[in-house]
Amino acid sequence: MNGKVVCIGEILWDALPKGIFLGGAPMNVAVNLNNLGVKSSIISAVGDDQLGNLALNHLTRLGADISLVQHNSYPTGLVEVKVNDRGIPAYEFQKDSAWDHILAPDEAVQAVKDVDYIVVGSLAWREKQSADSIRSLITDHKGSAKVIVDVNFRKSFYTKDLILDLLTLGDIAKLNDDELEEIEHWMGWEHHYETSIKRLAKEFDLEAILYTMGEDGSALYKDGEFTVKGRFSVDVQDTVGAGDAFLSGAIFSLLNEYSSEETLTFANAMGAFVAGKDGATPALTFDEISAFIAVKQA
Repeated sequence: MNGKVVCIGEILWDALPKGIFLGGAPMNVAVNLNNLGVKSSIISAVGDDQLGNLALNHLTRLGADISLVQHNSYPTGLVEVKVNDRGIPAYEFQKDSAWDHILAPDEAVQAVKDVDYIVVGSLAWREKQSADSIRSLITDHKGSAKVIVDVNFRKSFYTKDLILDLLTLGDIAKLNDDELEEIEHWMGWEHHYETSIKRLAKEFDLEAILYTMGEDGSALYKDGEFTVKGRFSVDVQDTVGAGDAFLSGAIFSLLNEYSSEETLTFANAMGAFVAGKDGATPALTFDEISAFIAVKQA
């Protein structure tokens, strides 16, 4: 497997009750994929400040490729995360952060031309400068890469038009049950996740949709077939980054041409493993995830 992935979007710090952890959905995916042995890089921006320096130092220690991370005069992203007694997070985002001002320099243009997948999250489209840069990268400059749209509804930072427009630019989409219900409302569809996912794929010409359902597991619609897989049970520390880990596992599986059932098994294991740890990007390896699956399935 010689896959390459570029993730575009936010780098930020999650301020959790237990401490401060580096995060941001695209960054989480890039770090997880690197841990699994997939060559991955992140196009983002941090500020010329202490949090920006800490972020780059932390990413370097993790072995992440930071060559495409830009510096600007805006503050490095910070989000206050409050976690309820079920481990479910609520987010309060700092406005006008460095990642709201991502550019599309020549090195970023070259990077997206030579990868298998480009991962873009909806949050990074909240401000025009980053949105315009990301749109240019995935519409004007990408080669044969597939675009994965990671739908993330975060408070007031999304609109119907933004999300539906972003879906038209993607080849694959990942969303959760709450996000699908809102899209169903926008489209005037009755709530039935299997029917709605099939309609969504047809409406936006998506070749695959990854769908997470919390305690009910996950689903994958691909090649006209719908596959559902139950979750792995763990003692949840917090679910911050669990969806990103699921997506990372799915991308790894797609690169390795796993079957749909194998893809969901590995992706669910990634999500559960991370939910059982503190923070969004705990240390992990392919062997650890494989062992986790073996123990849970024994």
